[in-house]
Amino acid sequence: MPRTTRHHPPLQQPITGRRRRRGRIVGVVAASLLAVIVGGAIVAAPLLRSFGIYLVPPSPQTYAEVALDGMRQGIEATPKRYAEVRARVLSEVADADVYTDTYGPLAAAASGLGGPHTTFADPAAAAEQFGPSSGNEADNELPTVTSTDGVTTIRLPTLIGGGTGPDSFGQRYIDTVTTAIADAARSTTDWVVDLRDNHGGNVWPMLAAVAPLLDDGTVETFEAVDRSTVVSVDGGTVSSDGAQQAAATSPQQKVDGPIAVLIDGMTGSSAEAVAIAFIGQADVHVFGQPSYGFSTANQPLRLYDGAVVNLTVAVDADRTGKRYGVPIQPDTVVDDTQLQAAVTDWLATFR
Repeated sequence: MPRTTRHHPPLQQPITGRRRRRGRIVGVVAASLLAVIVGGAIVAAPLLRSFGIYLVPPSPQTYAEVALDGMRQGIEATPKRYAEVRARVLSEVADADVYTDTYGPLAAAASGLGGPHTTFADPAAAAEQFGPSSGNEADNELPTVTSTDGVTTIRLPTLIGGGTGPDSFGQRYIDTVTTAIADAARSTTDWVVDLRDNHGGNVWPMLAAVAPLLDDGTVETFEAVDRSTVVSVDGGTVSSDGAQQAAATSPQQKVDGPIAVLIDGMTGSSAEAVAIAFIGQADVHVFGQPSYGFSTANQPLRLYDGAVVNLTVAVDADRTGKRYGVPIQPDTVVDDTQLQAAVTDWLATFR
């Protein structure tokens, strides 16, 4: 019987076919994943920008839009004013080729939406004012504490940056005062907090420095457009809405006695906030000249290229609920030539 031979296709053919099909599937899946990733990135881009994350460098127009988004929190940013300012700025930067072309319109917008305490700093100025190297000994001086005849005077100078970490200048600022207060407490009956010529800066170390003189609890609030931030003191610790902002290195005891707070026309910003923290506390009296009038809270808004809008977002209010944003009026208005006598006379009423 003739032998019948069955011809089988080479084994390599189906294997190659399967590989080709598998390759096509992998390619389709990879393309689909890429489409999902790209599509997701496009959808997520606005959200990422809100956290300062960019997939590609923003155009000058997008750069301006992001800055304006942040300025919506400005203390003067009513819905009508914000809409007008935003429309004007976007029109002015429509043909901008570089970020620097937007600086002028954005600076004007910042002032309009944040008020006179708001500033716009280009990258170089922002690095100097807000960078990691700011707030060291070259920029600042430490407070001084002196005692004479039962009266201890604490002079708090301007504090640019400084930080609040363990090895920071801000921590040295705090501990210089709190240590001196503890040493002087045994022989001190009266206290003077001198805020004259203090232009402001980092409010938290300033408040923590004088925390032993402040009653525990709420000492002031920062009143924003849509919320109120409570500033409180507990021992030597200062907190904002319950979150610790600064504290003395070691636990602090409260001290007793009347407190004279000294201000002048150069007492501004955070120094005004320190003065306001004392207002409404028993046996406190404010002497001097009306303060500068920047009794508001600022929040830095960092832009893509390092520029910063230091935006005014809240008005200071004392523990009684009185709002400021204007110069603090002393209880006793007096010039420097008569200041010492006025303070001495007032303190004498407690003896």
